Amino acid sequence: MITYLKVRNLAIVEEFAIEPGPGLNVLTGETGAGKSLLIDSLEFLRGARGSTEMIRAGADKMTVEAVFELPRETHDALEEIGVDAGESEVIVKREIAVSGRGRVLINGSPLSVRDLGGVMDAFLEIHGQHESHGRVAGQGYRELLDDYGGHATLLAATAGTHASWREAAEQLRELTGAQRDRTLRLDLLRYQIDEISAATVDPAEEETLRAERSMLANARQLAEASSGAFALVDDDEDSALAQLARALHLVQPLAGEIADIATITAEIEDAIYRLQETSRGLSRLSDSVRHDPARLEEVEDRLVTIERLKKKYGGSVEAVLTHLSTIQDEFERLSDYETNVDKLQRIEEQRFAAWRSAAQALSAARKKAAKKFESAIQSELNDLAMERTTVKVVVDAADPTREHAAAHGIDRIEILIAPNRGEEPKPMQRIASGGELSRIQLAIAAALFKASQHAAAATLVFDEIDAGIGGRVAEVVGRKLQELAVGNQVICVTHLPQIASFGATHFFVWKEDAAGHTRARIRRLDSDEERVNEVARMLGGESIPASAVLHARELLDGARGRTAKARR
Repeated sequence: MITYLKVRNLAIVEEFAIEPGPGLNVLTGETGAGKSLLIDSLEFLRGARGSTEMIRAGADKMTVEAVFELPRETHDALEEIGVDAGESEVIVKREIAVSGRGRVLINGSPLSVRDLGGVMDAFLEIHGQHESHGRVAGQGYRELLDDYGGHATLLAATAGTHASWREAAEQLRELTGAQRDRTLRLDLLRYQIDEISAATVDPAEEETLRAERSMLANARQLAEASSGAFALVDDDEDSALAQLARALHLVQPLAGEIADIATITAEIEDAIYRLQETSRGLSRLSDSVRHDPARLEEVEDRLVTIERLKKKYGGSVEAVLTHLSTIQDEFERLSDYETNVDKLQRIEEQRFAAWRSAAQALSAARKKAAKKFESAIQSELNDLAMERTTVKVVVDAADPTREHAAAHGIDRIEILIAPNRGEEPKPMQRIASGGELSRIQLAIAAALFKASQHAAAATLVFDEIDAGIGGRVAEVVGRKLQELAVGNQVICVTHLPQIASFGATHFFVWKEDAAGHTRARIRRLDSDEERVNEVARMLGGESIPASAVLHARELLDGARGRTAKARR
C-alpha cells in the first residue's frame, strides 16, 4: 500500500504531501478544487504519458514520489528488472522537466517508463475516467478468474508440464538442428576429445611442473649455493657447528655451578641441534640437484601443452576437463543420433500430451468458474443500480497445439459488458462511461473479494465512482468499498456524503489564492468534528443547517458500526 505520497508542481498543485492509511481513504472537496489532480499524479506515477503542460506555471519540473509498502511476493517483478526491492518499502519517483526530459527512479535505480508501467501493475490499479488496462485488483482477467475459481493446483500442473515439455522440445530441436552438419560437428568433437585425452591433464600437475622447472632452470646456482652453505654450516674446520661445539666445550663445565651459564649452555645446545637439521637439509638438497637440460625441455614442453589447452578450452585445467566431459556427452548423442532422436521424440510427445491434458482440465475448470463469476458480478451490479447492465465472462480456448502451448494454458479470458438489455456484450472499456466503468470494476473486485480473502492485494484507486448515483445506491457503493478495504488499501475520490462516511482516513481538498496565484491544498481530517462538518457540507452546501450536522453524525456513526462489524 501507499504510505506516503508527495506531488510538486502539478497544474495548480504547488505541493501535496499525504500519508494514506490502510483500509478506505476518501478524498472530498468542492468541484474543481483539485481532487482529480491527485488521481492524475498516481496515473503519472504508474506510467501514464507525461506532458510539459502538466507542470505548474513558473516551475522547472513536476515531481511525483511515493513510498509503497509491498508484500514479499511482489518483489520478484522488481528484481527481474534489476531493482533491489529491499525488505518491504519501495520508493518510486518520477519527474518531467519543462524541457521535456523525464526520469524514473525506483529505490534510486533508473528505470524506463515502459518498465515502470509493468512493475506498477502489480500494486497500483486506477479505475475511473481513464481507459481501463484490463485489470482489476492488480490482476489481469485470466488471473481474476483463476483466483475466483481457486485454480492454483491446476495452474501449477499446467505450468509444470509446460516447462517439462519445453525442455524436451528444446533438446529435440537442438539434436535435429545439429543433424544438418552432424558430420562436421562429429569430426570437430572427435579432434577435441583426442587432443585433450592424449594430453591426460591433471589439475595438480601444473603446479608440480612449475616447481620442478624452477629447480631445473636454476640447478647450477642451486647446487653451488647449497654445497657452499653446507660447508659453512658443517663441513669446514671453522664451520658454524664446529665453532658452536668449541663454545659449548668452554662453558659446559660451569653449567652445574652458575645458573646463567646453564641457560646459555642450553641455548648453545639448541642452536647446535637446529644447525645439524639445517645441515642435513642442505646436504639432501645438494645431493638432489642435478643439471638436466633434457628433463628441463620435457617440463617446458609439457607446460606449453597445458597452457595451449587452457587457452583453447576455458582458461584453467578444470575448465578443460569440464569441456571434455561436455563434448564427450555431445559426441555420444550425435554418434547415436537415430536412437536418441527416437527416444527424445517419444519423451516430447509424452510430455506434450501431459501438458495438453493439464491445460484442458484447467480450461474446463475456467469455463465452469466463469458462469459462477458472471452471476457473482451480476449480483454486485444489481446492488449498484446497474440492473440493466449484463456481464459475460468469456473463456476462449485455443486448440491445444504446440503452436498455442503456454504455461498458463490455452485460454484467453475476456469480461464483456452490455449496458442495456438486448445489446451485444462488448469489452467494457469501449462502451462504459468513467463512472460506470468504476462501478463495474468495483463489482468485479467485490465479487472476487467475497470468493477469495487474499484477493485485491494492490492499492485500488476509484475516481468518478459516484457519477449518476445517490441515496441507497451510494450507501451500497460505500459499503462495497469498505468491504474491499478490509486488509487492503482503497483510495476513492467522491462527492457523496454516504460514501465519504465510510472512510477510515479522510482527506479534504480545497483551493486558495496566494500571491496572485491559485493553488490546491490538501489536509487530513483527524477530528470527529472536522469530519462531521465536511460530511454536513456535502449534505447541505456551504450554509450548513443543524439537520445536516445531525444527519452527518448519523452517517458516520452508522459507517463506523458497519466497519467494526466488517472487521470482525
